[in-house]
Amino acid sequence: MTSSKRSRARFRFRDNAFLPTPRLLRLIVLGTAVTLLASAWGMEIQAAAGFYSILGILTLADAVGLWRKGKVELSRSTPHLFELGSDSDVVLRASHLAPYPVRVHLRDDFPLGFYADRRDLSLTLPPAGSGSVMYRLRPHRRGLHPFGKIHARVTGRLGLLMRQQAQTAEHEVRVFPPLQEVRRVRAGVYRKLLTAEGPHTWRGLGQGSEFSHIRGYVPGDEPRLINWSATARRHKLATNVYQPEQGQHVVILIDCGRIMGVKDGEWSRLDRAVEGALAFAAIALERGDQVSLFAFANRVLRWVPGAKGRSQLQRLVEACYNLEPAYAESNYRAVVESLAFRQKRRALVALFTDTGNLTYADDLMEQLTRLQRHHAVMTVTCEDSILQREQNRFPQEELDVFRKTVAQRVSEERREQMVYLRRRGVTVLDVPPDQLATSVIHQYIEIKNRGLL
Repeated sequence: MTSSKRSRARFRFRDNAFLPTPRLLRLIVLGTAVTLLASAWGMEIQAAAGFYSILGILTLADAVGLWRKGKVELSRSTPHLFELGSDSDVVLRASHLAPYPVRVHLRDDFPLGFYADRRDLSLTLPPAGSGSVMYRLRPHRRGLHPFGKIHARVTGRLGLLMRQQAQTAEHEVRVFPPLQEVRRVRAGVYRKLLTAEGPHTWRGLGQGSEFSHIRGYVPGDEPRLINWSATARRHKLATNVYQPEQGQHVVILIDCGRIMGVKDGEWSRLDRAVEGALAFAAIALERGDQVSLFAFANRVLRWVPGAKGRSQLQRLVEACYNLEPAYAESNYRAVVESLAFRQKRRALVALFTDTGNLTYADDLMEQLTRLQRHHAVMTVTCEDSILQREQNRFPQEELDVFRKTVAQRVSEERREQMVYLRRRGVTVLDVPPDQLATSVIHQYIEIKNRGLL
């Protein structure tokens, strides 16, 4: 038999096997004790034969009952979405046709890396009935994750054997970034701050770009605004009337390069960036802006064309929930060139990246300068908790002094770089990782209130 055939045979045995229960093992030990006790009268053979014969008959009867009535039907119910860092309930259901109560032990093949509050589950099913049991799962990473089989051990009526079985229930679940701030936006938590700013229009002189209506031609109207189709229908000159746009264009750039894979605790910088980007998109869409998204590493990975409304938020969530850090350096030039090709109008460009990355600072500065020629630019960065920790550590030995000195120097260079960006007119947001989503919402509202677009 080949190794693959042997492996399949083992799996079939694992999913269709009869196992002894602790009760049966205790009875076997009891039989040994009875045999030893009977040996004092020279009757050990008779005692062993009688005891184990009765035990064998009972075990055989339990096995026949399990074979006929011991099969259970299993199913799994999961939430429609999982969120990173949040517990979700998973329900396992079991049913059987046996005319007596059945004890069932369950184990679920949940995605590798997920944290479960308990691994082994037990429940007692009523005669010819069903039941359910719940456990909680916490995902560790965004993206698609597979569930496997549901395994069960059904105890026989006499409690001597267990029938081990498994039911195929493979399916994939999607793990999304934390959406608490998105829900807060949708619930109207920031509505007062948004309405306080009043209706906002594009700055600048001249006609708007949003079509309003058609009216008769008035001497002095620009010839380029004449609607020749309406003129032909009316047999007199007609002019298009445009109004300023009520919503602006917002572009979100998410850096998925190597540096964004650095973790701060359980979450990476990219996890925080995606969380903040979706919160930023939610508040902009709530305000009526048109939001588009670019995700990039050494090339553009995802592009969602600009649109308005709540349906656009769903498209953005679907586009970036499974973004992963690439094993490549970020190519800022590629995304800026792609943005220049696809976004002709002035927009607020929010770049979620590591602005303090000193290795590629010159390239980043050059591309931010290009962006500023046509757009308002904001960079969003998480504070480096490792640098903060090294700076605050009290040195105990010479190596600690060296580490502290390097951390202070790197932090100073990061601050100088961000000061330089602010002087060039770039809005720079550098906040603790757990405050990024909230901070970017308030920064957007401040930009709108100050009329920086």
